[in-house]
Amino acid sequence: MKHILLPIFILFAANLFSQTVLLHQDIQKLDFQMPSSGPNYKNFHQLYLNYLFTIPMNEDNEVETNTGRSGEFTIGWRYKRKLSEWFAFGTGLSYANSQYSIKQYAGKQIPNNIQHDKEKLKYNNINLELYIRFNFGKRGNIIGKFIDLGAYGGYAITIKHFYEDAANKNSPPAYAGKIKVNEKDLNYVNHLNYGLIARMGVNRWVISTSYRLSNLLTDDYKAMVGEFYFPKLAIGLELGLHK
Repeated sequence: MKHILLPIFILFAANLFSQTVLLHQDIQKLDFQMPSSGPNYKNFHQLYLNYLFTIPMNEDNEVETNTGRSGEFTIGWRYKRKLSEWFAFGTGLSYANSQYSIKQYAGKQIPNNIQHDKEKLKYNNINLELYIRFNFGKRGNIIGKFIDLGAYGGYAITIKHFYEDAANKNSPPAYAGKIKVNEKDLNYVNHLNYGLIARMGVNRWVISTSYRLSNLLTDDYKAMVGEFYFPKLAIGLELGLHK
């Protein structure tokens, strides 16, 4: 009798403690796809802020500007297409507000020989850029270390010649303390501009430079006053608005 009960007991216990398989799936057949968008994936979009200081070269025929008060603030969007672990290319669109603070001295010629308490040439530009990127070092899904080389082209939607002078309070209007003037529709400036760009960065922090190849003054105007040009080199800091 014992010989009969023992196999029955073992079979009952096996059924009691066994687990019913509700779902069975071969993990080798699962489709796993890498994300296509991110700082170190195939496609990456970002916003950024940038400020560049105009750097005078003190060359002949360069318009003298006030260092520290001449520069360009930019807010923009940039796209990067990753081709390999070390190489990518991209494009960008931005709005840039730039101004050149003109020094006042005897003999000033640009834009004219009149001296003011303050004087600026102010631009509002829409710029398009193309660039290539070289990546360095190991990184996860972050931008990491990189160098950008590229070019830009832009159009100034508005250009203003601004100047400010202290008013003579003894003559009408007697209440005026300062006179501020914004001249528009200037016939001596170019609206199209272009140049070269270079950037060196780590993640969201970037040292940015630009060198303008075009001249802000028209050829007709230069024929009258001489081959003057505004400073072309600018250096500053960029902040990427991404995680």
